[in-house]
Amino acid sequence: MRRIDILPTTSLFLLGLGLSNLHAAGFQLAERSVKGLGRSFSGESAIADDASVIASNPAGIILLDDNSISKGLQYVRPSIDVEGISPVGPAHASGIGKDALIPHFYYTRKINEDLSIGLGTFSSFGLASDYSDSFAALAGTETSEITTATINPSLAYRVNESWTIGAGFNALYAHGRLTARNTSSDMVPGIIGARLFDLEGDDWGFGWNLGLLHEVSKQTRIGLHYRSAVKLNIEGEASGDLVALTGTNERDAHLNVELPDTVELSIYHEINDQWAVHGDVLWTNWSKFKQLAPLVHPAIDGQLLVEENWEDSFRYAIGATYQHNKQITFRFGIALDESPVSSVADRTLRIPDADRLWVSIGATVRLNDCYNLDFGYTHIFTNDAEIDFESTGGNEGQFRGTASGDVDLFGIGISGTF
Repeated sequence: MRRIDILPTTSLFLLGLGLSNLHAAGFQLAERSVKGLGRSFSGESAIADDASVIASNPAGIILLDDNSISKGLQYVRPSIDVEGISPVGPAHASGIGKDALIPHFYYTRKINEDLSIGLGTFSSFGLASDYSDSFAALAGTETSEITTATINPSLAYRVNESWTIGAGFNALYAHGRLTARNTSSDMVPGIIGARLFDLEGDDWGFGWNLGLLHEVSKQTRIGLHYRSAVKLNIEGEASGDLVALTGTNERDAHLNVELPDTVELSIYHEINDQWAVHGDVLWTNWSKFKQLAPLVHPAIDGQLLVEENWEDSFRYAIGATYQHNKQITFRFGIALDESPVSSVADRTLRIPDADRLWVSIGATVRLNDCYNLDFGYTHIFTNDAEIDFESTGGNEGQFRGTASGDVDLFGIGISGTF
């Protein structure tokens, strides 16, 4: 039976706090809008067709009328397998990615013609890989999880007929967990397959975002959006056979992580009353992610350290929107999502990342004068990710092989004005 991760409480779900356990390139999440999902998130900082633009460019909320909302749910279904060898023989794991439900909620209000405010709740980063007990007993690596929820109050101010600026404050909650199993190669007293370590903790971090919207004409607009980095000190507890070597079965632990800043440039152009095209370039400052270094005790911290050495990455997307009639709108898109891991020397089982190709379709059905029903679907094709032993130029202590697979994303939501 497939495991599906959802929010821990119904109240958080109703607020739309998107805690997700699946990563896009790196462990960044794009799944912040159902309409965006249907066009591969192309043109997001310029389109502003519902309140979800808060997540992509707060300046865009100036284009929305009255009170606007966007609420949706996306189901992420990965199919990822790992095949290779460990120091003691073949090692295989199927379905290492967890299914996830990712909700979001946005609300905007137009104060006057020159000022709008809004609030968004969504997830911008997430990671989950979960290997079977039998695989972990051979290769060591077991569970890796990062879940996040962002609360993003925003405002937009129209400077003149062509230019609008926007700004937002970001409060981001993060929860993380790392586990591993004892293997024959660890040289740690204990039963092979027993829990080597289990680290778990959480933290709040804060940041900001700025947006600019330029309305070149009634048919064309350009959006530019910057979202700042967020520093986290994830604090919690550590346990397991490795921790027991320090003289106690449980210790305080913390992990410093800096989530990267991003810059997004988008363009939107209406060809005629039915067709529009849109494009997007997103830069992510992944070079901030140099190592994964949990701190538990000086005697074992060196064994927990993993070098990452990621590089900055780009995501390119293009798409089109077709208004079939007043009731139905279709959208399409493709995107190339570059991995920040460019070499086998920096790839691990915890984050077996590779380049991705998105192919997306979506539709909106107008329900009445106020509300729309939105649908989106994306299939993500992933390149094979080669993983290798440290001794032969890789970054993995006890495994050499390949991670491969693909991902399906389904979205449904309600948007509109009232």
